[in-house]
Amino acid sequence: MDTGSYKKPLTSKIKIMLKAFKHHEELSAFFLTLLIIFTTQFCIGAIKFVGDANAYWYYSSFILDLDFPKTMRGYFYPLVLATPRFIANSWPSSGYIGFYVVQALLFSYIFSTLLPYVFTRLIGGKLSVSRRILPPLLVAIFFPGLMAYPLSDLPALCMIVASLYLALRASKQKNLASSFLFLFLAGITAYGAYNIRTIYLFPLLILIPIIPALLLKKNSHIEKLLLTASFIAGATFASLPQIIINFKHLNSPSPLVITDHKNTSLYANQLKWGVTIQRYETGYNSETGGIYPIYYIDPLGERLFENANLGEGVITVPKILTAIVNHPLSFLRIYTKHFINGMDVRDPDPYTSTSSKDRNFRSFTSLSVSVLGAFFLVLVVARSETGRNPWPQILSKVTWLVLLLLPVLAITPGAIETRFFLPFHLIGYCAISYGFSKNLKNKFSAKEALLAIVIYLTLVLSFYNSARESVQHPNSAIKKEYFE
Repeated sequence: MDTGSYKKPLTSKIKIMLKAFKHHEELSAFFLTLLIIFTTQFCIGAIKFVGDANAYWYYSSFILDLDFPKTMRGYFYPLVLATPRFIANSWPSSGYIGFYVVQALLFSYIFSTLLPYVFTRLIGGKLSVSRRILPPLLVAIFFPGLMAYPLSDLPALCMIVASLYLALRASKQKNLASSFLFLFLAGITAYGAYNIRTIYLFPLLILIPIIPALLLKKNSHIEKLLLTASFIAGATFASLPQIIINFKHLNSPSPLVITDHKNTSLYANQLKWGVTIQRYETGYNSETGGIYPIYYIDPLGERLFENANLGEGVITVPKILTAIVNHPLSFLRIYTKHFINGMDVRDPDPYTSTSSKDRNFRSFTSLSVSVLGAFFLVLVVARSETGRNPWPQILSKVTWLVLLLLPVLAITPGAIETRFFLPFHLIGYCAISYGFSKNLKNKFSAKEALLAIVIYLTLVLSFYNSARESVQHPNSAIKKEYFE
């Protein structure tokens, strides 16, 4: 029996399918990412939201009634949750399905389309279906809880990615009116990122000078001014509900998200907490459904806290800065530990039910990927797309990287939760996925490759030992002055 006649049509069909798959690259990546996120949500299987997740879900019900409780900081993420909350209220038996579907659709579109576009245009790299789905796959592996719960970390990062995408699209428009519209929307989404997580105030402010300086180089001075004004107008428009909220509760028409903690700046308090607390987790009791804090105290930080009298009087940012100036090497050690703990993704769930010190394999794996991502990031940034002077191009890439990493750099001195380092991890995942090249081995000599491997292994092992040491002594109760 001749089997060749069967094999040829089958082979040709596979080739046709692969061509169609590649032709519809973005669509294919979207559906594959959607499958990854749905699978992740199913594996987490949240029965009831707790902690911050429950708070956001709770506030979304007030948005539907145009009511803003005094305890609600920003309005933007509860507004995003309003649609799935409406579905849950209208059909109670549906549970969180509406939330899962809406969040999965939004994340899938941003991961498969917007993020690859932004990274490859601003930093560099190549795209394919497999390259597009690797970053969300790694997020699903190491941060599955952020895909399954209504937490602010991933939505805020997605909003800033959307803002950069819109700004890039604006720079490519031949019609000035279209550029105005895209930048107006970019302003809305940039403010949305800040409103969801206030640490994104830094990227929002930095975007104002960066847009005309790097994206609108070919436009005239008057066009740069007007287009930048359109971005600011978008941010101002998005801030109007926040102004109403602040005026109602605080009698202040401020567009900012007021985050004062006991009449003290929240950021100042975070800096204070970060002196003694090198790592923070939220524990979850599966039997009672309750949550509780888990602190990992730094002995060096405790001594500095006492020596600098940080527990006395009102804490301020200048007071913390003075302590840093007086003890630079000690604070350098403390903040280095913070950064390593941010890279160490020990628990897949933000509400942990297993002791972190028992998750050493996951810790080693996450650190290996994080350091590899940093290596690839250096390669992608250093890679020049032209034969001309590469330094202007490298400087531009570094500027965009700093903007994306500002939330991580700003929060590093505070009490670290691993999810705060999501931008760093995601950028590393993108660098690995979009920056990998088959010709990579041809660009380095054997000595250079060996040196890189030695440095890589040294960093991974040293970071792993530091992280393992940090989680050996968890505490559920600490001195009041450390965290009040």
